[in-house]
Amino acid sequence: MAYLIEQIFWYLLAGFVLGAVIGWIVAGQGAKKKIAELEAKLTELAAGKDKGTPVETIEGIGTGFGQRLRADGIDTTEKLLDACTTDGGVASVCKCVDLDEDTVRNWGTMADLMRINGLGGQWAELMWRAGVRSVQDLATKDVEPLRAKFREVNEAEHRVAELPGEKRVTKFIEQAKSLESVLPDRQ
Repeated sequence: MAYLIEQIFWYLLAGFVLGAVIGWIVAGQGAKKKIAELEAKLTELAAGKDKGTPVETIEGIGTGFGQRLRADGIDTTEKLLDACTTDGGVASVCKCVDLDEDTVRNWGTMADLMRINGLGGQWAELMWRAGVRSVQDLATKDVEPLRAKFREVNEAEHRVAELPGEKRVTKFIEQAKSLESVLPDRQ
């Protein structure tokens, strides 16, 4: 009986060691793959070839419209903005997502506002709902009246968990002043 227990012990130990070695090899290969992916991403960023902000970050696009846009070659907010700079581009996006021109132009406005550092999808939508129609429009705004409009819109519609503070809105406006006009004036 002791012999049988000893044999079971040795087989279990051998199985454990073999499993650990195989696991170590597989994990090492997975880690090498992950390291290669990270190095490729760093190289891409260093070369200025960042893939951009996913188009789904614009409020209202979501997965369904995002898939349609991606199928049409529009996978980033930058590409959507580029498409929205002309009437033909807007018409093409409208056809792709089967939505009206106003909705697509609103997405274009939010993509334009997202060119500002630190201004993400929800704040872009808040700005749009507060009446800001382009980066150049934002550049003409005064901080406190704009923040008051943000508060008014957010109290009525609960769009964001936290409103941008005075310093942040000031930075947004200052940066907007330095950006070139991309969208046609539609006021």
